[in-house]
Amino acid sequence: MSKPARPVGTDRRAALSQTLGDALAHHRAGRLNEAEAGYRKLLKAAPNHPDALHMLGTIANSRGQPERALKLIRKALEVIPNFADAHLNLGNAFHLLGQPTEAIECYRRAIALRPGFAAAHSSLARELCRQGAFVAAAASAQRAAELDPLSPDAFFNLGVAMRSLGRLNAAEAALRQSLALRPHHAESLRQLAVIYTEFARFGDARRCNERLVALAPSDPLALRALGMSQFRCGETKTGLANLRRATDLAPDFAPGWLSLGWALRALGRFDEAVACFRRAGAIDPNLAEAHRSLAVTGRASADPAEIERLGRSSADLSRPSDERIAAGFALGEILDKADRFDEAFAHFAAANALADEALIAAGRGYDRAALEARVGDLIKSFSATFFAAASRRDGSNLPVFIVGMPRSGTTLVEQIAASHSKVFGAGELTEVSRLAAELREPEAGEAAAEAWRARALPMAEAHRSGLAKLGGDALRVIDKQPDNVFHLGLVAALFPGSRVILCQRDPRDICLSNYFQFFAGGNAYSYNLVNCAHRYLQVERLVAHWRQVLPLQILDVRYEHLVADPEAQSRRLIEFLGLEWEPACLEFHRTERVVITQSTWQVRQPLYSRSAGRWRSYERHLGPLLGALGDIAPDR
Repeated sequence: MSKPARPVGTDRRAALSQTLGDALAHHRAGRLNEAEAGYRKLLKAAPNHPDALHMLGTIANSRGQPERALKLIRKALEVIPNFADAHLNLGNAFHLLGQPTEAIECYRRAIALRPGFAAAHSSLARELCRQGAFVAAAASAQRAAELDPLSPDAFFNLGVAMRSLGRLNAAEAALRQSLALRPHHAESLRQLAVIYTEFARFGDARRCNERLVALAPSDPLALRALGMSQFRCGETKTGLANLRRATDLAPDFAPGWLSLGWALRALGRFDEAVACFRRAGAIDPNLAEAHRSLAVTGRASADPAEIERLGRSSADLSRPSDERIAAGFALGEILDKADRFDEAFAHFAAANALADEALIAAGRGYDRAALEARVGDLIKSFSATFFAAASRRDGSNLPVFIVGMPRSGTTLVEQIAASHSKVFGAGELTEVSRLAAELREPEAGEAAAEAWRARALPMAEAHRSGLAKLGGDALRVIDKQPDNVFHLGLVAALFPGSRVILCQRDPRDICLSNYFQFFAGGNAYSYNLVNCAHRYLQVERLVAHWRQVLPLQILDVRYEHLVADPEAQSRRLIEFLGLEWEPACLEFHRTERVVITQSTWQVRQPLYSRSAGRWRSYERHLGPLLGALGDIAPDR
C-alpha cells in the first residue's frame, strides 16, 4: 500500500526551512556571499520572509552598509514586531551610523522582549558608555557578563565603564577577563595599557603595548602608546625612537606630534618640543592641547588670532568637553603670562567648571568626607603607641621622600638635589602607594602590629633593592611623589633610616597653582578652589600628626625662602641629605635628566620669584578660597 501524498504546503515549508538552514550554515562559517545568495533565494520564494530579511540586514551591517541594514531589518519587524534579535541588529545599524539614542532604544526593546538577552545588555552598555552614562553602562555590562560569562564583549564594555567611573581595579579585572576570552583584541589591550598607565604601572603598560605593536607593527597609534610607556619605564632612547616612528608613518597624526613633543620637553629639549607642538597645531589648528603645550613650555604669545581661535574652541558646545577644557586652560595660561589677570581667571574658571562637571558626571568627583575619613584612619592606625611598640631598626639611608601638596615646590627641590653627583632623582614613583594598598593600615593591638610588620618587611626589602638598582652608584634615591605624605606612617615603619623633605608654600599660591593646572588623569580636588583648600587643610591636619609621632628625619623646605635665598636653602638641603656641598646644585637648571611633571619647563630655568605671591594678582576672585582657608592663610 503506497503512502499518501504530503500536502503541498508542507513540502513548501520544508523547502524554505532547508534553504534557510543552508544559508545560516554558510553565515555561521563566514561565507557571506553564499549566505546572501541563500537568503535571496528564500526571498524569491517568500518575499517577506522575516528571517531572510533580518539576516540580510546583519550581513549589510558586517559590510559597513548600515543604511541598507535599516531598510531590511525594518521590513522584517513589520512582519514580526516582537522579533528580539532583529531589534538588536537594528540597534547595531544605528550604532554604525553614529546614532546612539536610536541604538539604545532598540537594545532596550530587545531586552524588554527577552530579559535574558546577553548580547543586547552588552550592546546597551557599549552605547551608554558612548553617551557618558557610565553607571548605567556598568550595570548593563555586569548583567551581560552574568548571563554569558564567555562573552568577551560583555567584559570589555564592563572594563570601559569601570575605568570611566574611576574604579580602576574592577576595570583591570574585567579587561583581563576579556583578553582571556579573546587574547588578540587590540582595543582591550589598548584600554588595559591606559589603566596601567593611570596606575603608573608602566612596565605592565609597556607589555600591553608591545602586544599591540606585534598585532599591528605599522599602526602609529600603537607605536605612539608603546613609545610613551617605554619612555615612562626609563627606556628614553627606545621610547623616543618609537614616537618618531609613529610620526614617520603618519606625518599628519597630530596626537603623535604632541606625544613626541611631550617626551622631548621632559628631556629638556625645548626647541625640538616646541617644533612638535607647532607641527601638531598646524595639522589641526583647533587642537587646543597643542596650544596648551606651547603655553606651559613658555612659548605661546598673546597673539589675537590665537586667542580668538582658542576662545571659539572653548565656547563651542559641539566640541568634546576635553577639547574645550584644554582650550580654556591654554587661554588662561597665555593671558596670565600677558598679565591680563581678570581675563585669564575667567577662562581658568570656565575650564575648571567643565572639568569638575565631567568628573562628577563620571562618578569621580572630589569626596571631602572620604578624604577626612582616610586621614582619620591614618591618624588612628599610625599612632604614637604604634611607633613606641615598634622595634627600631637603623635601616638604609638610601631612600629620600619629597612630599607635600602638588605645586608646593617638590619638583624644584628634587631638581636641586638630583643635580648632586651622589643623588638620583627617580621622579614620582608609585611603589609606596602600591605597598600601602596591599598592606592597608595595621590593626590595633601589639600582636596585630607585629604580624603586619612581619608581612611588610620583605616587601620593604624588595623596594630598597629596586631603589638601589635604579640609583646605581647614588647614595640617595629620591621618590618625589607628593601624595606619599599620606604614606609617611608606612615609610617610617618600613624605611626608618630614610629622610623626608616636606615642601611648603603659601596655601593661597598652592591652591591657585593647582587650580590653574590641567593634570593628566585629573586631581579631582584641583578643579574647585574650595576643594583645593579642603585638601590642603586635610594634608596639614595629617602633617601635624606626623610631626608628633614619626621617628623620622624631616626637613621643612619653604618655597618662598628657597627662591629668596637659593644658595643657603640648597646648602641646607644637601647637608640634610648627609652629603658634601657641590656647586652644581645651584646650576640645577642645566642638569640633564627626565622631568615628567607639570613643572618640567620651570625647573629648567634659573630661579625666579614671579610665582611667589602670585595669588595677589587674582585676589579679587579668591573670596571663596580665602574663606575656606580661614586663619591658616597668612597676612589675612
